[in-house]
Amino acid sequence: MFSRRITLGVVVFASALALGACSSSQDGIGQQVSSSNTKALAADQVNVHLTLQGKPTLTADGQNIAVTVSLKNDGTISLSSAGKMPVNLGAHSVDSKGQMIKQDLARAPLPNIAPGTSASVTILLPVAGTIDHSAQILPVQEGVAWFSAWGTKPVTVGPFNSCSNAADGKVCDVNGKPLATAAAH
Repeated sequence: MFSRRITLGVVVFASALALGACSSSQDGIGQQVSSSNTKALAADQVNVHLTLQGKPTLTADGQNIAVTVSLKNDGTISLSSAGKMPVNLGAHSVDSKGQMIKQDLARAPLPNIAPGTSASVTILLPVAGTIDHSAQILPVQEGVAWFSAWGTKPVTVGPFNSCSNAADGKVCDVNGKPLATAAAH
């Protein structure tokens, strides 16, 4: 009877270990699959490629320039705006020489972007902060670093200018063409 209790105890312990391993936040190839960021990211975890999707548009109220960017996560950790140390899509305004004018121009939350996947995110750039400037758009882990520190190249849009003919619209691109206005929702 005593040996059956020991055998049963060993089986229960082994089963608990096996189930515990199944609930790990690591997948089979060592990629973090958590949907929230709770720790500072490291350079070896981050590999994000940004692509501009379409042309920037002026919001219906004329206050913002909507820019949609595709983010491809080729890193080893999920990115999202959830958690204690969120990752957001951010923007700086820069002059014609690429010198930063305003560090924190805008932010947009990211959905969960698992390793090997992509997501499109729209960021709203305030017109007042972009007239006569361009905007550099890239991810930022709040309180840690902009992803340029880890080699991510920003998407640059602009420069944007006030249209010379008020009938053309409020904001024009570098060629003097008014930005299309997005339909109101």
